[in-house]
Parts: sequence; C-alpha cells; structure tokens
Amino acid sequence: MKIEMVRLYDIYMPLLSDRQKEILNLYYNEDESLTEISENVGITRQGVRDCIVKAENQLVYFEKKLGLYGKISDLNAAIDKLFDKAKKLGVEKELTGDLAKLKNLI
Repeated sequence: MKIEMVRLYDIYMPLLSDRQKEILNLYYNEDESLTEISENVGITRQGVRDCIVKAENQLVYFEKKLGLYGKISDLNAAIDKLFDKAKKLGVEKELTGDLAKLKNLI
C-alpha cells in the first residue's frame, strides 16, 4: 500500500494542495511520524492524520478517474515483454539503450 501511495503521489502531486504535498512528502518520502510532522507544520497530530487520509483518498480518486498509474504499469510491462522478445532474437544489445530511455520517460 505504501509503495502504491508513493507512486500515486509522484503522478498526481500537482493536483494536491500545498499543505497536502508537504505532509505527504514528510510522511512517505521523509518517513516522519505523525508527531514529528505535527511539530514541523504546526498542527495537531490528528490534523496531520486527517490531512493524510484526505489526500490519500484524493489520490485514489484521481487514479480511478484518470488511470495513469495503471497505464504506466501496462507500458512498463509491455517494455519488459519487448526486451524479452529482443533477447530471444539476440538483438537485446541494440534495444537495451532505447528501452531503458523509454522506461525512464515513464
């Protein structure tokens, strides 16, 4: 669940409020506790928790409506299949750089 939320955050972060961005970043990326975050941003521990829950719900909603995380996962799977097929054909060296560049774009 945590990895999925971080991925959703990375994709949909621009759609969140500044406060939500800050708190989710501290919670997921900086691995701060609710208490640490409350001290850093000047709100109660419960306020931090409420903000996290609301932002997580928004991220899930955005994904249900837009489906970008699912599409990115599908693209990554397709790239992996292409690489496997290239390997079987013995041309993986020619495609490795291009496929890696494509994955980095996603």
